[in-house]
Amino acid sequence: MTMIYLPDSAPGPEMSTLSASPPSLSGARIAVLDNGKPNAGVAMVRAANTLASRTGATVSLVTKKGPQGQSANAAEPMARDIFERLTDEADLVITGAADCGSCTAYSVQDAIELERAGIPAVVMTTTMFEPIATTLSANFGLADTRRLVMPHPIGGTDEATLHQWADAATDQLISLFTTGA
Repeated sequence: MTMIYLPDSAPGPEMSTLSASPPSLSGARIAVLDNGKPNAGVAMVRAANTLASRTGATVSLVTKKGPQGQSANAAEPMARDIFERLTDEADLVITGAADCGSCTAYSVQDAIELERAGIPAVVMTTTMFEPIATTLSANFGLADTRRLVMPHPIGGTDEATLHQWADAATDQLISLFTTGA
């Protein structure tokens, strides 16, 4: 009996590697790409500001991911004009928050697109969604996507607690940007 194999889907994405990590963050321009999830901006801006103050970097851009920096559905890719601004105005990007299924998928995709353009990008995710972020990273072509794992949930958590979490994550953020791990 002859068997014919007919693949049901197209090949997966081409696998990528992380963009080069800077040896130092001093003088680096950090951007925050906010997907509009509740408290995402609060946590990421605090993390970026704390990182900048510890390393001599600067926060150069804080933007939503929609066209012209407007709010967008978290379950959509970043707008093309925002991608161009990030590649022009930032050396490093923090994106997220990856704390639901669809927003995790698009935050991971945004980070991978930035990494492929040579911009180290960290996805801020939570303990509940880190396994999903890990799986999606591999499925989307960059298994080693830089992930900053915060406690869950980000939305609904008070600002003081978010600031504590962001401050406590600074050493991990430094490591993610300088070594990729």
